[in-house]
Amino acid sequence: MLKTVMIAGLHVFDSGKTWFTLGLASHARSLGLKVRVYKPVAGHSLWYSPRTFRKSLKIGLLVGNDVSIYYDNKLMESPLLGNPIAIATAPPDPAIYGENIERYLADSDGVYTSVVISRITDCSAEVARHYLYTSNLNKSSPALRRLVKKLAEALRAEEGSVSELSSYMESAESERNIETCLNKIAVGGELIFVESFNDAVSPCISLLKHLDALVIVAPGRAFVYLNGDDVRQTVLRLIEEKGWESLRSKYVVSSLKPQIALNISLTPRPQITKAHKKLIDILLGT
Repeated sequence: MLKTVMIAGLHVFDSGKTWFTLGLASHARSLGLKVRVYKPVAGHSLWYSPRTFRKSLKIGLLVGNDVSIYYDNKLMESPLLGNPIAIATAPPDPAIYGENIERYLADSDGVYTSVVISRITDCSAEVARHYLYTSNLNKSSPALRRLVKKLAEALRAEEGSVSELSSYMESAESERNIETCLNKIAVGGELIFVESFNDAVSPCISLLKHLDALVIVAPGRAFVYLNGDDVRQTVLRLIEEKGWESLRSKYVVSSLKPQIALNISLTPRPQITKAHKKLIDILLGT
């Protein structure tokens, strides 16, 4: 029977979701299980991840570091379905803002004010389309603009609208598409790890009905919730009370006690640790 485990972060950035997921999936695979890793929505900065230029050109799809790690470790058959929404950002050039540094910092931190290229996979047709956001790209440095334009040309990106991207991300169509990809990559699997986006418990509401267990990761600690129904009911109740902000992991941690709190070791590179082995044993009921 397929078991779906959501991996979420307690922090917006650098919670450690990818490394923790990699260790779990690698250990489960070493036990002979048919493992899948799914990252519905992935965002990365091209400035801080220059290697993704080469990787995206090589495979003909926009991909970030996290997805590349799963793909290179053969835990994701293809980013086309394993990561249906990919968003690449680029920091703007501070020189064009003059003295308005607050605006520069705000634009740098906002996804929709810094996105320069994206990929949306139609999961039913298994076809990807790339989009270039020229209005944001024109705010970046000349060197970065040249690289992004080269990438966009190679990926045959069409001109995109930031407002349309924002609308799509919040749409029922996006949720259906993400669920379609999940159903496709889950075929034949026994254990699927779904890495969420930033500090959201789930990248979309529709995936909550597939949830068997939730792991919320923070530096040094992983909170494990083994009852998917409890998590689902808690999140839906919080949304009714507080709105969509309640999808953030901190609200679940504040409202629902985890069954287990695992210690996460500090390691110089991704590797299988005691925490990964213990959690897989628990998930398998051994």
